[in-house]
Amino acid sequence: MAQAKVTKTLDATPAALWKCVEDFGNVGWLPGGGAGAEVEGSGPGMTRILQGPDGKVRETLESVDADARSLTYVIPVGIPFPVTGYRATMQVSDDGGKGRLDWSCEFEPDGATEEEARAAIEAMYDVMLGWIQDFLSA
Repeated sequence: MAQAKVTKTLDATPAALWKCVEDFGNVGWLPGGGAGAEVEGSGPGMTRILQGPDGKVRETLESVDADARSLTYVIPVGIPFPVTGYRATMQVSDDGGKGRLDWSCEFEPDGATEEEARAAIEAMYDVMLGWIQDFLSA
């Protein structure tokens, strides 16, 4: 399995960042406040459905570890990257009183080289981390 990872320290407390990340069904940090997002279920096994560039993206929460401030999710349908087997982990930690988010995933390239797929994923993570920062700063 190939891997991608982006780490960023945000201008928010670890608790505030975790509160944003752990609420998997709340995507208010997306542009437009996540308008149009749908949620099916709750807790591990729940699915959030987002509008992607090529249709609906279904993200399913696999696990949440509140003590470790970590969650894992998969995208079984509508992966917006040239990959299959996408499985991601978001982990929040304390970086001098600010929240640091490590966002990583495993995947198999599909229709692109490993480097191209990794670059696409990491670029999107960077964009989404900016959206989360903007949301937490509002």
